[in-house]
Amino acid sequence: MPAFGSRSGRLPRLTALTCLLLGLAGPALRAQTLPDAPQERACRTEVSKFEETISFLRHTQGMEAAAKLKEELLPARLENEILMQQGYCGLARHLREKHLL
Repeated sequence: MPAFGSRSGRLPRLTALTCLLLGLAGPALRAQTLPDAPQERACRTEVSKFEETISFLRHTQGMEAAAKLKEELLPARLENEILMQQGYCGLARHLREKHLL
């Protein structure tokens, strides 16, 4: 069994492919570990004000009433859709447009 027979070309290709994949994943990994931009932090703070209001309602009016009101004001499907497409700044903008902030 030869040590470097027909397989000898596989190792460099495999190494190159691995390096390429890691190189492509690098920016995505760095983006996940970088702190949020100041604007994104401000948007998260605005959204958290809305969530704090819902939390207050949850404590004073009960979970069911708070959940019902939140779903009427900001349906979960819409909230998730905005977050996935536009991030926290898009959600904050939506809440401001609807006069919920």
